[in-house]
Amino acid sequence: MRAQRGSASLIVAAALGFAAIFAAFSADVARVVSARARAQTAADAAALAAAQELLAPSTVAPSDVADEYAERHGARVVECRCGPGSDEVVVTVEIPVELPYVRQERTVRATARAVVDVPAGTEGLQSFFIARLSCLFARVPGLWIVSGFRTRAEQAELHEEKPGLAAPPGHSNHEVGLAADLGYPSDAEQRAAHLNARGCGLAFPVPYEPWHVEPAGAA
Repeated sequence: MRAQRGSASLIVAAALGFAAIFAAFSADVARVVSARARAQTAADAAALAAAQELLAPSTVAPSDVADEYAERHGARVVECRCGPGSDEVVVTVEIPVELPYVRQERTVRATARAVVDVPAGTEGLQSFFIARLSCLFARVPGLWIVSGFRTRAEQAELHEEKPGLAAPPGHSNHEVGLAADLGYPSDAEQRAAHLNARGCGLAFPVPYEPWHVEPAGAA
């Protein structure tokens, strides 16, 4: 009887030990998964920022802009293919991650690409918005811009024609170059555009207008 109790105690102790090991290992895995997600976000932001700098150059080098945006997300740029005259930007970043269970520090990497080529129909749109649209168009081939920038007169005319659909003049982001209406070859491309929007810093804020896209966070 005592032998049976002893065996049962050993089994319980072994099970608890295994559970503790599994929990610690799972925590390390979760840290790696989280770090990879943060690294990809940092790479996307850095590539878009560098592409924007190539579209509308200032006094700052595209590589320095990529460094800044990566650092904002806790990452470090290890490569930025973003020289002057480039038609695309490719940025690779890395983030260190502590793994207490294995008592190591690992590094996770992520790479993002942003196309500098300007899609047709972007005249009058703000440069950073164009860079984000270029990112989306590179990820989802076949898209086009049906309507981009509008003057107040054009917005007023459209509102008069479609009062239930178009915003009144003075109340549309189209008038400030921060909105575009996209065309889709099929429903598949529409779904793909919505799935990829966040990674390009874009949003589709109007549920009943799946074609209307704006920079994420635009008021």
